[in-house]
Amino acid sequence: MPKTSHQEVVLRFNSDESVASEMMMTDFVRHVEGELLDAHAASVVNAAYCIVANGLNLAGVAYFIFRVDENGKIENSFNLPLKYLVQQAGHGGDLGQGGIRKASRGRCPIPWHSTNLWEPRCEDALGVVQQRLYRNKLNLKAVADGGEDFFAESPSLTETEEQAGSDMQLVDTDPAANYPEHPDSRELAARLEEVLGQDGRLTMQDLMRMHSDQLNAARSSHRQELEEQQTSYLAQIKTCRDEIHELKVELRQEQGRNRRLQEMLRGEL
Repeated sequence: MPKTSHQEVVLRFNSDESVASEMMMTDFVRHVEGELLDAHAASVVNAAYCIVANGLNLAGVAYFIFRVDENGKIENSFNLPLKYLVQQAGHGGDLGQGGIRKASRGRCPIPWHSTNLWEPRCEDALGVVQQRLYRNKLNLKAVADGGEDFFAESPSLTETEEQAGSDMQLVDTDPAANYPEHPDSRELAARLEEVLGQDGRLTMQDLMRMHSDQLNAARSSHRQELEEQQTSYLAQIKTCRDEIHELKVELRQEQGRNRRLQEMLRGEL
């Protein structure tokens, strides 16, 4: 049996979730590093990072978003560990060639990255991606020998996890291991250890609670800002109404004076 390999592709989507364009991951990395993406200037782009196995079969996918500024440059804040997200993702579907690992906003193996992912509305989203890969406009290799299995070092999917579609069970609770290829992993581990004590470990319940607290805090802050803006707008409207009323009173008084002056002039004539 030939050794399996993988190829990495990034698809970009239109608003109707049809595929707008595709590129190799190496090309996407160049855009992240500064090469301009003029076609998507001043926009938020829905994309999919795809792992393509032998036979051009989709093996794993991460549905992510990235922001492009007015000059066509991907914002510096983009820092998603796409490869690791797919490696840690749970079973997301089967198109007949075996289970496909899927990371998306609703199925994110690392909760705090979920805000940088999106959830396809299309029921056949995986099929749309697979059809695009089969067209092979990027001239991908149908059979690639000599590579290492992309998921060889990641936790294997058990039968129970496949049936349950469980993503979260695959998260390593060791914060130092959550970002094996992330440049800030040591800093993150140190921060977690400082906050949580010597263990520096998080349970899944802790992660979910932290994520929920962050969302609640963001909602509360947003609601407070809206209330303050509404109060300010109402005050401005009241001030404008008072000024209009005063102007109307002055206008009526001026019209009365003009009328009396005209009567006096007509009486003299």
